[in-house]
Amino acid sequence: MRRPNGSASVARTYLALHTAVLVVAGVIVFVLLMVDARQTARHEAEVATTVLVGSLARDPFVVDAVANAHADGPATDAVSGELSASAAAASADLQPFVEDLLIATDIDYVTIMNTDRTRYTHAERNRIGGEFVGTIAPALEGETLTEVYEGTLGASLRATTAIEADGEIVGLISAGVLLRDVSATELSRLLIVGGVTIAFVIAGVAGMFVLFRRLDRATDSRGADELRVAFDAQRELTDVRTIADALRAQVHEFDNRVHTMASLIEIGRGEEAIELATGWRGDGQRLTDRIVNATDQPVIAALMLGKSAQAHELGVEMHFETHLDPGTQGLDATDVVTILGNLIDNAIDAATVNRHDGVQPWVEAYLATDEAGELTFQVSDSGAGVLPDAREAIFRRGYSSKADGDRQHGYGLALVERTVARLGGTIEVGTAAGGGAEFTVILPRSARGAGR
Repeated sequence: MRRPNGSASVARTYLALHTAVLVVAGVIVFVLLMVDARQTARHEAEVATTVLVGSLARDPFVVDAVANAHADGPATDAVSGELSASAAAASADLQPFVEDLLIATDIDYVTIMNTDRTRYTHAERNRIGGEFVGTIAPALEGETLTEVYEGTLGASLRATTAIEADGEIVGLISAGVLLRDVSATELSRLLIVGGVTIAFVIAGVAGMFVLFRRLDRATDSRGADELRVAFDAQRELTDVRTIADALRAQVHEFDNRVHTMASLIEIGRGEEAIELATGWRGDGQRLTDRIVNATDQPVIAALMLGKSAQAHELGVEMHFETHLDPGTQGLDATDVVTILGNLIDNAIDAATVNRHDGVQPWVEAYLATDEAGELTFQVSDSGAGVLPDAREAIFRRGYSSKADGDRQHGYGLALVERTVARLGGTIEVGTAAGGGAEFTVILPRSARGAGR
């Protein structure tokens, strides 16, 4: 179907393109097989006629009959033009023999003749005694000639060779298959080949249609532009959800602290309440100073502060090390949230799941700029790590190691990989010092300010 903007859906484009490719491939295969069938039919006819004339030229019955006729002189009477007595005798012996042979084989004619072209046999009896029409010079030299020639019966593929007796050429023999019969053989083969080719094309198109239906349902009959917009919308939604989760964690932490301070005040423990408030402010301020003073990218600072609160809420210790040079504000805020937010979310999840007694789960984020202006984002955790054979699969959309059935899982790393690729960067998966996962993203200088 056509979408409102006039573009075909991705599924229909896929079906049309692959069906066209399949049909074109089927036509090419059919043509190649047609050429092969033609060559095969002619080759078989050539082999059959060559073998036959070779066998007959050595047959004692044929050799004796031809040699006796040849020994008696000219095959025809000089005055009447009729066959001589010896030639007529040879014809009477050889013609029935040849007719039985033609019935038993697929050969259309066998002409046995004197060296002067006078026929002893012919597929049409009334032509016996006439001159053979065709090339005989190579045969008179002792060679076997194969050719396509227009004879008395029509165009044929024929083989001609000599009949020898006591070292002397005493006659010639030619056997042929009419080209119309060769064409009939080709046609029968082409019908089989064509039927098989059509069957494969139909099966292929049917398979394509099944894939089309599944793809059409999966894409909701959307075109490429619509899917791009939908994917970007999903990406932005994920970014918003990431920021919202971070803010929720901060609010929740703040709410817990406020309630605790209020309770301390109610029971007359004002000093502890003040100590809790100032201690919290000190911790938060030190974290804020360490992040904000290390980078002029407010989005990074806000994101890290939010993720720190989120990690604290889950009992995960968060470490940040930033060495970003001034000017990194050129990064698109959405790209920062997509890359760092999703990597840190995954790290927090992994560290939370892989808790060990007596061991504090942790996540570490390292940000730096090198001399070439490349940006490095490295996030590691104390989780179970990523198996080597799964390090490509984790970036596939929908892939998740979680077994809770939540369909929202499996999109974060796909978005990270897509964003990094669009910015011309690279992403590597390794093993952290503690055995967990370590994701390293490197973005070139050109990634700064790159539009979406």
